[in-house]
Amino acid sequence: MSNSGWKQDLARDLEAYSLGEEPSPFEMLRAPVIENWTTEVRRIGKEFKLVVRGQAKRHPDYDDGEDIRTAAIHWFDRKGRFARSAHRLYMLGEQRGDEIPIDGVDL
Repeated sequence: MSNSGWKQDLARDLEAYSLGEEPSPFEMLRAPVIENWTTEVRRIGKEFKLVVRGQAKRHPDYDDGEDIRTAAIHWFDRKGRFARSAHRLYMLGEQRGDEIPIDGVDL
């Protein structure tokens, strides 16, 4: 993904993903990984955005193991392998093991 034309890159990727395509092996190899991840919905102004939180690995702006929170996610792979924000593809490592209690959700 280039720094110029990110909107076109995002639109192209979203169209490809909606047709069942996946990131290329090269894109997957160079994408940062988020380990021990979880999703959350954050309120940003009047909107709500899905973000991914976890520990960075191979991220150009963070040290390995540093806690990060992505920008708003535009595509989340239904198999939990990757997520795409406006400017970056993230590979998803191990998901955080938050378990739901046997009696259901605590309110």
